[in-house]
Amino acid sequence: MRSSMRWVGLYVLHLLTATLGVMLATGILLNVILKPLMQPWMSHAQLISVANGPYYALEVVLAALAGYFCYVRFKGNYRFWVWILPTVYLATKMILWIPSSVVGNYNWGTTLAHFFVGTPPHYPEGNVTMPFYTSLSYTLGALCDAGNVFRFQRPTVDADR
Repeated sequence: MRSSMRWVGLYVLHLLTATLGVMLATGILLNVILKPLMQPWMSHAQLISVANGPYYALEVVLAALAGYFCYVRFKGNYRFWVWILPTVYLATKMILWIPSSVVGNYNWGTTLAHFFVGTPPHYPEGNVTMPFYTSLSYTLGALCDAGNVFRFQRPTVDADR
């Protein structure tokens, strides 16, 4: 019982890191670090557009880096499963979504366009898709670490041992 509670606790910690932590880190990176450095070359609106939807490039990169380097402190397989809850949440929202009367031809393509492309282009479901993107990217970063894709993090064990 104690080990399962520990697993759930560390899973929730990784889930919060992959979703809310990445969003917080993005805000800090944009406003505290990048804004003073890039102010002469980029306006604030251009800087914010890097982090805006529908694809959230900066958040995806930060989540992948967090997933890759998270093994340093918390060892375990919790980080490989953080994509489950955001995916279930996204799938539930997609299944239960009812289009407005403006949408004439309702099909799954319309639903996918609404959630992932942002039609109309104001990204109405960013609070649903961003945790999905960041948790998936966090997991892919963790898988890159587990597969030892980048050899500079930990030394490999010699084959003759």
